[in-house]
Amino acid sequence: MSFLRDPKRLVATLIAGVSGLMVLLDFAGSGGLIAFIAQTLVRWAALITAIALLIGILSVAWSHLQRVRQRHAEWGYSLVLLAGMLLVIVVGIFFPLPSRTGIVLPRSLAEQPIHVLFAMLYQPIASSLLALLAFFSLSAMLRALGRRSVDALVMIGIALVVLVVQLPPVATLPGVTAVVQWMNDYVALAGARGLLIGAAIGALVASVRVLLGFDLPYLDR
Repeated sequence: MSFLRDPKRLVATLIAGVSGLMVLLDFAGSGGLIAFIAQTLVRWAALITAIALLIGILSVAWSHLQRVRQRHAEWGYSLVLLAGMLLVIVVGIFFPLPSRTGIVLPRSLAEQPIHVLFAMLYQPIASSLLALLAFFSLSAMLRALGRRSVDALVMIGIALVVLVVQLPPVATLPGVTAVVQWMNDYVALAGARGLLIGAAIGALVASVRVLLGFDLPYLDR
């Protein structure tokens, strides 16, 4: 009855449900008109996503540009963000590439200049953040030891065992390699599969709730 009292919600739910059902049937192998409608909907969604991404980039750039112009607190970070954004766009679009027919411009941001830029800038930064993760993990372990809970002690014990068995002097001991391989093949893989199955079930339930109109993330509330 709530749908009948709220035409906006009813129309939005019908559009979302029918669109999702069309795309789902297309994935199931339906052809003909359903496949055409589903492909059209997917292209529309890709176009809307690209437009939304462009608007978001312009909004972020304008916001940080205002921070730089007005010299707000920590405006230097905004300047770095704008410089990085401009560098990626310029390198990805206007950086010339050699080819058999001469020098050409890249056709997309997935061309080679972007990979070089990521290898020079992004990968070292990501490696530094991962290196800092070890210190954060050590800090979390010390805090967990301070609480003296059983769950924390079990997790710390397992982590220490995994770290110790991977040391070169320990890994060369007889039977250690087989035990580690067994743990990876059964214990770790079972946990990873459980997480994937749980995530898949959660995504399925969330999708069904959206299709049936129980959750309406597309409505402007």
